[in-house]
This record gives sequence, structure tokens and C-alpha cells, in this order.
Amino acid sequence: MLQNRLFFRHIVANFASSSAAAEYRESDESSKTAITAVNALTNARSIVQVSAKESVGKRFRREFNLPQKAIDGLRNAVVTCERPAKQLQNEADQLTSKLEQRRFPESPEKLKKVRDEVKRKLKSGKRGEISDFDKEAFGGKVQEAQQYEIRNEVDRILKKANFNWKPLEITSKEAAAAYSLARLAPNYAEISRCLEEFNRIPDFQPETILDYGSGSGAGFWAATSRWDNVKEITMVDLSDAIMKFSMDSLRKNHNPADGIDNGRPFVHDNINFRRHLIPSLNTTYDVVIAHRVLCEIGSSETRLQLIESLWKRTNRFLVLIESSQSGAFGGILEARDFILSQGTLVDYRKLLKTLEEKVMLSPKVVRIVEDYNLSDYEKFVLLNESVPPGEVVPTMLPTGTVMAPCPHDLGCPLGVHSSCTFSSRFQPIRADGKRSEKESDGTEVSKFTFMIIEKSARKVNEHTERILKNRKLGGHVTCDVCTAFRGIQRVTLSRKHGEMYTAIRSRRDGDVLPINLRTMTSSGIFDVDN
Repeated sequence: MLQNRLFFRHIVANFASSSAAAEYRESDESSKTAITAVNALTNARSIVQVSAKESVGKRFRREFNLPQKAIDGLRNAVVTCERPAKQLQNEADQLTSKLEQRRFPESPEKLKKVRDEVKRKLKSGKRGEISDFDKEAFGGKVQEAQQYEIRNEVDRILKKANFNWKPLEITSKEAAAAYSLARLAPNYAEISRCLEEFNRIPDFQPETILDYGSGSGAGFWAATSRWDNVKEITMVDLSDAIMKFSMDSLRKNHNPADGIDNGRPFVHDNINFRRHLIPSLNTTYDVVIAHRVLCEIGSSETRLQLIESLWKRTNRFLVLIESSQSGAFGGILEARDFILSQGTLVDYRKLLKTLEEKVMLSPKVVRIVEDYNLSDYEKFVLLNESVPPGEVVPTMLPTGTVMAPCPHDLGCPLGVHSSCTFSSRFQPIRADGKRSEKESDGTEVSKFTFMIIEKSARKVNEHTERILKNRKLGGHVTCDVCTAFRGIQRVTLSRKHGEMYTAIRSRRDGDVLPINLRTMTSSGIFDVDN
């Protein structure tokens, strides 16, 4: 894996450096300034050249509030429940507290290791308890009782330490209403913030969207608020109760004053509700959204099977969103690395068979395939250069690249011990008429992590550095920036940098860096911490 990354970095970095040098010679010299940058993880120092971007995209919005139609639909569905609205809101508040403390499911190996360690410590303090008994008469029963006691104690300790993951189960209409009151507004804000990343491709207009794990319909409202002309939206959720409740909340209010009724029962003319994916892989979607779905699957193997299934049903973009916990971020990275690695793993048998049938198999292709000194990625690159024009190198999965937030397809410099988090502000919806007390203005903030993967190969020099942390202090600003080839760089700009300082000071954590960075010299060979 390290060999793959170094090879990729060598090819692309050289190309990017030559392109950047050409751009540097052609541009205005007065707009460029050299500053010192420090790698936030390795402390390697480098001289970087900063310059203003010709085109700076607008900032991402900070607050995302539910459309009035969504609020009205939720209200109409809640009033049909048997329990009063205040009781449902109380259950929603309890569920919110529970979900905030919920951990991402640990792997069976780690969970077994923790259990064995706790059990070992408990047993070490209970030696010699059978010595007073006749082992032949009572030893078996006493030992069984001790094991039962230890097992219960282990369960209690793990539960207290939040090692008590269980999938979220919604089995009644009232439970679905409480979940919708708790999560519809924050889920809408999270998905809407992720869809803001499509600002960089304003011409993109999806015709079909799949919302897997649709829950109370937040993905529907976020997608239709973003794109006006979506022809078909498919909502999939395993819970029959939450699916029926979301159908109730998405029903159209038939008002004679609105004009002629087209006879459609829902607010969208072509919306499909399903409990499972359509088995055929021929049914694909321009955008596939999976919001807080991976945390409901306890097995890593099952999660990757789902990711593979969703990726095969994706025409162009797969959007994955999870909570801000480090475990959830690890699940996102696992899915990301799986798609990227399988997308460059060549199906050699299929390749050789296809070329042989077309009488296009060359000795060069055979040598590359049989060269075990080459990594999988090196073979993928060389074979793409060696096959006849018009031929496609088959891979285990369709090739993908990260569209956002990563500016690269390399290993994450943060690793799995820290998470790349984002936030969105929203106005909570409450059924008891009370005002949220978490913020002075009545709003709340939801933190999450996400990944948007595009079904294509990464284009050379097409990357956008991302601000991880923006510290604004007096007359200067210090940013931790995730870069394409130099890891996480910490740069500082002051007022003397003029427009570049103003542009970067106006940005928040998670925004795209509004200036160009070009490394001139560095004290480290590789700044990326893998």
C-alpha cells in the first residue's frame, strides 16, 4: 500500500509541479508571496508560495432550516399518532441524548480483546474463592456461578464504557414520530451541507436520486431544495414503521385554492418508497445518498458489501455521511479506501481473455501482468498506457476518486485516531412549543463527517485544499490546511498579505482554501504522514 501511494505521489506531484511552474511564469509576479509552512504532524518546515486564486467560489452556507412544506408535513403526521405531541417530544429528547452518546460499532476482534482484558482483571481479584468448598461436590456449581457473575460484571462495565452498540430499531408509528422530531431537522442540515459541495459543478443536474436509509425523509427535502428538476427519487429504509410515517409526512395537502390537482398523492410527482434495493444492477442513480447508515451495521464485512452494492448502483456520485466520532470517521475511511483500492485492482483474467479474443494481446501487456515487482496501482497505470486505444482495463470495481472533502486519493494524514469533522446549524422542530436552549438564538449545531466519491478517474491538477482549522487572532490568521501532496500544512498570513488575508479570514473550518499554495522547498522528503 505504501509503495502504491509513493508511486502515485511521484507521478502526480511531478506533473503538478511542472504545471504549477508554468502557471507561475505566466502570472503576475507581484501577486505572489513566499511564507513558511509547517507540517502539522511531522513538524517539517517548507517554503510555500501563496497567490490569490483567479476564481474563488462562494462560502458554504452555515445554517440550513427545514422548508415550510417539510414542517407542515411533519406536523400532519405527528397529529395522527395516538400519543400526545408533548409526550412524543419528551421521547424525542431522550432519543437525542441517546444518539449523541452512541458509539460506532467496534470490530468483533477489538470487542473480544476488551472483554478478555476486563475479565482477566476481574478474575485476578477473586482467587481462592473455591478453596473452602468441597470441589467434588460443589466446585462445578460454584465455578459456574462465578463465571455468571463475572460475565454480568463484564457486560455492566462495557455498557458503562459505551461498548453496548445495538442497531437502532423503530417498530411503531409513535417511535417513528419521536425519531422524526429528533432527527429530521439535523439530518436535513447535514445532507444539505454536503450537497453544498456541488457548488463547484453548477451545471450538474441529477435526474435520479437514491436515498438509502432514508429515515424520515431528510434526504428528499435536501435534494429537492438543492435541485429543482429531479425526475425520480427512490427512498429505501428497512423499517416499515419509519417508511410509513415518512409517507404520511410527504403527502400533499390538497387545497382547492392552489389550482388543479394532478391526482398525485405526494409532494413529488415521482417518488418511490421501498424497503430493499431493486435486485437488478441495471437500475442506477445519478446520486446515491447513505446518511448515518454504516453505524447501523455491526460487521465490517457487511458494511463493505453494502458499499459495493451502492457503488455499483451509482452513475456518478456516492455521498456517505456519518457522525463526528472517530469510529464513524474510521468507517468512512474504510469505505473510501475500499472503493479506491478495488477501483485500481485490475481483473487480469478478464483483461487477458478479452484482448486474446480480439487478437490484441501484446507481449508488453503480458510482461506487465506477470511482473510481481510492480504494485497493483503501478500495473493499473501501465496497463492503461499499454492497451490498444479504445480498450478499457477492467477492474474489480468501477474506478472512483474523492470529490470532497479530500483534495487527494492518498491515505488520510489524520488516520483513524482523529476525525475530519464538519458542522451545520439548524432550527430544531419541537412539538411542545418550547425554544431550544442550546444556543442563545434558539438554533442548534450538528457535527458530522462525510465523503463524496465520484465514479471517474482523478484529473491531473484538479484538487482543492481544505481548511481543517482556521484560527483568527488579531492581525493574523493561522490555518491547518489539508493539501494534495504535502499532508496537513499550517500556514499563517497577516494583514500585509492584503486580499489573500481578507479572503482566508472570511472562511470557516471545512471551507475550501481561497488561495493557491505551491511548495518551493521543504526540510522533509515526504510530509504526508501515512
